[in-house]
Amino acid sequence: MMLRPLLCCFALCAVVPNVVAGEISIGNESGTQVFTLRQGTTVVKFAPGAGANAYSIRVDDVEYLRQPDSLDKLPGVGFGNPILYPTPNRVKNAAFEFDGQAVRFQPNAGGNFIHGLVNRHAWQFVRSRSDSKHAAITCVADFRDGTALHSRFPFPHELYLTVTVSDGAVRWTYEVDNTAGTAAVPFGFALHPYFVYQGRRADTYLKIPATHWMESEKQLPSGKLVAKDQLGFPLGEFMSLKGTTFDDVFWGMKPDQPTVIEYRDVNRMITIAASEAFTHLVVWTPDRPYFGVESQTCSTDAHNLHAAGKTSEAHLQICQPGQTLSGWVEYQFKKVSDTFLAE
Repeated sequence: MMLRPLLCCFALCAVVPNVVAGEISIGNESGTQVFTLRQGTTVVKFAPGAGANAYSIRVDDVEYLRQPDSLDKLPGVGFGNPILYPTPNRVKNAAFEFDGQAVRFQPNAGGNFIHGLVNRHAWQFVRSRSDSKHAAITCVADFRDGTALHSRFPFPHELYLTVTVSDGAVRWTYEVDNTAGTAAVPFGFALHPYFVYQGRRADTYLKIPATHWMESEKQLPSGKLVAKDQLGFPLGEFMSLKGTTFDDVFWGMKPDQPTVIEYRDVNRMITIAASEAFTHLVVWTPDRPYFGVESQTCSTDAHNLHAAGKTSEAHLQICQPGQTLSGWVEYQFKKVSDTFLAE
């Protein structure tokens, strides 16, 4: 893909604040450039320069994500919906080996590395578009030779991300472009939403449509899969988040079986659908006013599990030279009746 003409076009319009093109506006908050995408009653705020974080999702004037006090706190993790790439969640000992090449990260979680490289990266704008049903923006993180990202993850490629807003839904589509590469790119892609409780935690229910829980120690999966009938909680059925302390990886997600969050006391729900690449889900329910339901294309520590021969359990994505790989996650928001939630 040729970026130069698109970036030049953007540079011309970016000097004018609050440019409106259909349902997309550009502004500035606390020194951070923000795109506001609107369709119907759905409004999304997106900051490419702060890790490509779609940090605010409002539907019917209800905010679903944890907000920072100021956008200078947005880069990294902690607010909105950060992108985790190329290593979702933890990498044991902050290192892995792939095809004989050793990669070492700077530890940032004890002796481990966590949450990937792009959630603090200033992504480049590529294009925006809107029509009567959608508003979308595309940006890119460049891992090609000579870039800062390549120096930390030495597999040349480009990662494109498109955020598409429709009325009542938001979709993230990634594309790993290795068409100009000469070596395979081993990666995982994930979202790390900070969903806020809309009502009481006891009345917030989650359905995880996985087939297995992954055994782990200190949030690092061993690769052992435990079937849902051997667990002490109802995997695959709705369960209240009251009293839960999940920080766990689940395996066996299918495209035709979405994850569902129900806020039963306020009659709202979120359905999380994903393409077939997203076989794993991380659920995190700390004792805080927010929680995480993280769609992942691979397991936590996937690179090391793959190297240990646990390829199915890891589901590490490998983009071969001359190839592109893509996938998507979509959040669908609904206001529902008491009768619907009781069924």
